[in-house]
Amino acid sequence: MNRMPFRLRLPSPYGSMLWPVYVPSLLMAVSQEAAMILLPLYVLEVGGSEALAALLVGVRGIGLLLFDMPAGALVARFGDRPILIAGLCAMLIGLAALSAAPALWLFPPAALLLGAGHAAWVLGRQSYITQVCERAEVGRAITVMAGLQRVGAFLGPAVGGVIATFGGYATAFMAGALCAAAAAGFVLVHARGTADEHAAGDSLLGGIVAVLREQRRVFATAGSAALALQLMRATRQLLVPLFGASIGLDPAAIGILYSLSAAIDMSLFYPVGVLVDRWGRKWSAVPSMLLFALGLAVMPYAQSYGSLLAAVLLLGLANGLGTGVVMVIGSDLAVASGRRGPFLGVWRLIGDLGMSGAPFVTSALVKLSGLALASAATAGIGFAGALVMAFLVAETLELPARESR
Repeated sequence: MNRMPFRLRLPSPYGSMLWPVYVPSLLMAVSQEAAMILLPLYVLEVGGSEALAALLVGVRGIGLLLFDMPAGALVARFGDRPILIAGLCAMLIGLAALSAAPALWLFPPAALLLGAGHAAWVLGRQSYITQVCERAEVGRAITVMAGLQRVGAFLGPAVGGVIATFGGYATAFMAGALCAAAAAGFVLVHARGTADEHAAGDSLLGGIVAVLREQRRVFATAGSAALALQLMRATRQLLVPLFGASIGLDPAAIGILYSLSAAIDMSLFYPVGVLVDRWGRKWSAVPSMLLFALGLAVMPYAQSYGSLLAAVLLLGLANGLGTGVVMVIGSDLAVASGRRGPFLGVWRLIGDLGMSGAPFVTSALVKLSGLALASAATAGIGFAGALVMAFLVAETLELPARESR
């Protein structure tokens, strides 16, 4: 009797996103999170200074910020699939270069390539989901992708550390390059060709200028709220170890705090996806921002392991409730704008500024006012952002798509 070959069938939108988006996303999340941990250690291993190690993290961030808007313009001109593959190839080259030729002069351009490639990859897959999925499925599709990013953040450092310990740093970076090659292969085979018909006629700069002019109120309101949420997300990563150290916790105890918080965070991506597609995006964004603000506001009062754990778990719940919501809102607004690629380029720049600028903002606040007031000030920014999101931003699930003109 002939047996039918086994085929994995998943309900929409998960089945259509599995091979072109989800599998590559998991591969790249693991490899990129591992690279972020290993890169500064690798610099020290080959004789570089601690200053250079710290600088390279900043250089990668610069590559990310510099290429956000160009990536959006290129998506509008060439479609999602070529930009996805180009981003993966840039990360592949950067990782392979670090593995093959560990000369110090090569580290900054490799880090720049990693940042630029990551910008193209992240924007391209968001644009791809926005184009391919039905509007009622976008929330679920994006939150699963964001959940996989969290799984990668959980697995990547451990996997990378084991490979580097037993096989060396060069082997670990080559493993990352192989992940990028495999991800590019999945995209090449399984991703559809998509195009932004309305923006395709714009020049590379013209589309960005047009979207900045046409959507300036959206960026001032929804963009500022997204910036506040991303700022709180990044700030919690900096403040938790500082508060832990201030009450005398050792690194192992602080690590357990992170793991318990991550467990809550990672468990929420599926229900949040259902929530935002059925009830609306603000049902995720506003509670997430309020809980973030509350967690940051109470953290200075945590004077024991138990009380700090409660604050950190609250922040994990906040982050989990906001899984992918900045991307989901950005996708809705991009469709409504009629200029999907350029809009997403500006939107991602706003979010990345919040993530990248958090260390500088936090450092300045700590220096000026101390740890407790820095946490309270960030909570205040987050609370203001929640009010903007609640009262000045329309529910984006209900926004109509703008037809091509």
